[in-house]
Parts: sequence; structure tokens; C-alpha cells
Amino acid sequence: MVTTQEIVDAATELGAQVARHEAVVRLETTLKKLKDDVDAQRLFNDYHRHMADVGQKKEQGRPIEVQDKQRLESLQEKMVTNPVLRELQIHQMDYLDLMRRVDDAIAGQSSFAGLTGLGVDEGLKDSQGS
Repeated sequence: MVTTQEIVDAATELGAQVARHEAVVRLETTLKKLKDDVDAQRLFNDYHRHMADVGQKKEQGRPIEVQDKQRLESLQEKMVTNPVLRELQIHQMDYLDLMRRVDDAIAGQSSFAGLTGLGVDEGLKDSQGS
């Protein structure tokens, strides 16, 4: 049987390997570029702030005004044409793909892999009195 400490040690080594992967290195490099680019930071923050505002309106059942949609479209166009933000998006997707693949590889080793949808969750709920 494997100890918790052995698993933590293996995870630490995996974390070190992930940190040296080209997707992570590229993402970190791009984040440094973003830190040095005030205009890109402002655009990034404006876009996310406006997305949050629109999301809040939607959540509250308030109408999304034409000017909100136009501003969102304008910010999206600027984000796509900004080289640092375009690079950031690409490298974020590469990083997320790497993490998904690592997660899938770990999950594939579990004896519970493939049991989703077979009533296992319902059986656990029943045994817990839920």
C-alpha cells in the first residue's frame, strides 16, 4: 500500500515537471509581458469588469442594453487584436490542455474510473442517508 507521504512526494515531483513544461514556461513569459504592458492590462481589466457587469445584469433578470452589447463587442475586438492578450489566450489554452491531460491520466488510474453513471453516486447517497 502507498502512503500519503509517498503520494505527496510524487505530486511534488509532478508539480516540478509541470513547471518546466513548455506550455507553463510560455504562459509565465506571457504573463510577464502583460505585467509590463499597461495598455494590455487596462484592456484586460476593462473587458473582465464589463463581462462581470453584464453577467450580473443577466443574473438579476435586468435587460442587457444595446450599448452594453456594443461595448462588449468592441472590447472583444480589441482583445483579439492586442498581441499580448492574443498570446495570453493561446498559452492559457495550452496550459489548460496540459492540466486536463494530467488530470485524465491520474483519474484513469483510479479503481473508480469508468464508474460514473453506473449508480455509484446514488448508492453512496443512499448509504449516507441522503
